[in-house]
Amino acid sequence: MVNMDYPGPGWGCSAIEGCMSDDAKKLAVKSYCKGVEGELTAWKATLYDVMVSFMDLKDADRGKLLNTVAEIKALVREIESKTSQLESECPLEGVQAAAKDLEDKIGLVRVHYTKALEVLGAGSFGG
Repeated sequence: MVNMDYPGPGWGCSAIEGCMSDDAKKLAVKSYCKGVEGELTAWKATLYDVMVSFMDLKDADRGKLLNTVAEIKALVREIESKTSQLESECPLEGVQAAAKDLEDKIGLVRVHYTKALEVLGAGSFGG
């Protein structure tokens, strides 16, 4: 289960700008992306349980979660895309803005996951 208190992947090299060389910056960006990828993998495992429970719901209850589930799926796709872009382009400038965007999206996944648990019941997961 995802640690809801985990602040997310951290930066190396004092938030990239403190790196002494471009190679060190690239390594820090790649390390950050790996951290995001790891967190996203943990979320996917947790969200899989939500999806299984969602499919087992009665139509009325499923209707309550339809928008939440759609939003979670969209956010996961956006996070995957942004992380992949960061890894492939490995920009040395503007990384902080991209990281803020990723952290905001992961925060929204947490919000929607919490909404889903209100309908599904938190006791169904993590035990």
